[in-house]
Amino acid sequence: MRSKPLRLSHAVVLACLASFALGCASLQHHKDTGAFIGQPLHTGEARAAQRLAGELASDATMATYAEKHGKPDYFYIESRQKLYFFYLQRDRAAKFERVLLEDSQVTELGRIPGSLLKRLPETVRAQLQRQRQVGQRRAQAQAKRAKVRAAHAPRRASSPASAAPGGTYFGGFEVDSIVARMREPMTAADSGVSGWRASKRTDGATAYTAKRGSARYEVAHQRVALTVKMSSKRTKLPGLARHEILRLNSAIFGAKAKAVTRTVMGMAERAAADRSGATAFAKRVQGRTIRIGRRTDAGVFAYSVHP
Repeated sequence: MRSKPLRLSHAVVLACLASFALGCASLQHHKDTGAFIGQPLHTGEARAAQRLAGELASDATMATYAEKHGKPDYFYIESRQKLYFFYLQRDRAAKFERVLLEDSQVTELGRIPGSLLKRLPETVRAQLQRQRQVGQRRAQAQAKRAKVRAAHAPRRASSPASAAPGGTYFGGFEVDSIVARMREPMTAADSGVSGWRASKRTDGATAYTAKRGSARYEVAHQRVALTVKMSSKRTKLPGLARHEILRLNSAIFGAKAKAVTRTVMGMAERAAADRSGATAFAKRVQGRTIRIGRRTDAGVFAYSVHP
């Protein structure tokens, strides 16, 4: 008995043709990527807007992100697997990475890192620098006003703060201001500290943590701390620790940061040289207590500033 020929319905044929066409369009989109790689693309321009529309149409993760956060001001295609969104007004960036033709994975980068600024036009970089300077001055003004208010507020007997030898009273830390200052790059080659995470303490106060390489930061009302990974066999202070100690001091002591850093660096080197972790210091400097030592159990060098 001869079998009957298989007949496809008109709807199935149309669906197959549409799927084939969509697949071809996606492949053509990825094929054309080479013409856009390595260029800062301004979404206000027709060519860039058309390309972004193609990216969103071919990547559900990217489309969902743009729907939630809005379309970026600029985007940058580094390769067929990696793309960046830049939001200038909010000074934020996001990274999208994909495997083959699958939807990408998104990583929030926080404030646009210094290493990515070079991917934007020079005029845009200058605009961001001005924007950051204004933000820094605003944060400093807020910190100054907060310090004035704290100086005139009644001192509570339960407060752990104490008076400096010179008679100046210091309370706890203004965590938001310190985090804002630590976000700022120290040099043109420095990207600042980004990716801060907020958490609530048992007393209801907000604390922040962040990482930069092997360095970890904690900013809370009663402590600003830095730890840097340090092998149990090492006896020299890591170069990263030197740099980040200055960063932390700059966020707290301002113009006096370099002088404070010179004061504590000898102690830091002595603590680092003792592999047993027994050498530790607690010294009052500029109205704050600085604690320095090694934590051999955790394999880190620790530096913290307290009221």
